[in-house]
Amino acid sequence: MRLSQPSRNAKLRSHSDLTRLLLWLPQLAVSSETVMETNMSKLVVIDVETTGFGRHDRIVEIAALTLDPTTWETIDEFDTLINPERDVGPTGVHGIKAAMVEAAPTFSDIMPAVAGRLQGAVLIAHNLAFDRRMLQQEFDRRQFATDLGDGLCTYRCTRMKLSLACDKFDIPLSRQHRALADARATAELSRRLQLASQVHSARAASVDVVLQAANCHTLRRGLVDAGISPMHRVVSRAGLPDCDSIIQQYLDMLDWVLDDGVIDGRERSELSQLAHDLGISKHDLGYAHRAYLNCIIAAAARDGVISVAEHELIVRIADQLEIDDAVIPCVTPVANVATIPGGGRVCFSGTANKARLEALALQAGLTPVHSVTKKGCDVLVAADVATASGKARNARKWGIPLMSLEDFLEQFDER
Repeated sequence: MRLSQPSRNAKLRSHSDLTRLLLWLPQLAVSSETVMETNMSKLVVIDVETTGFGRHDRIVEIAALTLDPTTWETIDEFDTLINPERDVGPTGVHGIKAAMVEAAPTFSDIMPAVAGRLQGAVLIAHNLAFDRRMLQQEFDRRQFATDLGDGLCTYRCTRMKLSLACDKFDIPLSRQHRALADARATAELSRRLQLASQVHSARAASVDVVLQAANCHTLRRGLVDAGISPMHRVVSRAGLPDCDSIIQQYLDMLDWVLDDGVIDGRERSELSQLAHDLGISKHDLGYAHRAYLNCIIAAAARDGVISVAEHELIVRIADQLEIDDAVIPCVTPVANVATIPGGGRVCFSGTANKARLEALALQAGLTPVHSVTKKGCDVLVAADVATASGKARNARKWGIPLMSLEDFLEQFDER
């Protein structure tokens, strides 16, 4: 029997939903023979957004849609932003800023979930060669044995950009270069192109079996696009200390309910009932809530900076979990021009028109420099202070303060 996992795009609304979802959580602790037998006919549409297209570039967002091999209807959706552990690349193309991924999982965090979906599946993508290559590079970095097969490519069939192909077939595509939107459009395009006849000749992906649950921490673009803090849903089950499987099941559901940062009255009642049904004591429930909050705090502090948005989220989650004695880290002070000593050395990262910025720095009595070194830079001005660029990593390592470009320009009334 093939069970579809519900999309994580909807909040849980009833206890029956919670109970059913516990049964649906996909477990991958099975033999490779079993996986091959049950998944060979899977169809998975993939789309990735990346920092670039070179061999050193990384994936910053992924979507994987599983289609029913008989009806070609979507039966599972998985999508998440990914922290690339470097700069995010062309924000003007994919719309992803460093602050949006600071609390997102790394590819290693989501690899079990991705591998479980790809194993034995015929992959479909618009420009499959690109998506497959970027995925292959991520697996290779982790020395994870993977052969992603040859799959089906809708670009090869249409010879058109995705937007033009969607126009031709009257397929809605309102937000291009969003992994989930592009994957949904590609799935519909594959149906219109009637690619079912080509599946039998396509070689399916072969991925090492992952002896780990496929559920994982994700951070979806919709949360960020909607203006919700990018620190959302930062809890990672693997990071919770000494949690048995029952507590993990409860925390999975808590994580889903906290999708919008709020536990309303009905959700609180349903979670309480779920804890009761799972046999979780009041003491253990308090421990679970504190473990969840501690993971959020740890994720916020991952880059050595607690932003105002991160601090506000931690406070809000602590309040929702009714933890009134939590030790919440303070907001990290941000540098400003007035705090830089006369002649102080300032470096710019991820900014356009550096010549103009350097001229402003000189006007303020500062000394522009082109690199961040331990003794050769006093402040780093970045387009996004959450950036994971090499300059920003060095600045944090050596305790050099970061300043946002907006704050820098504010000193000169040039925002």
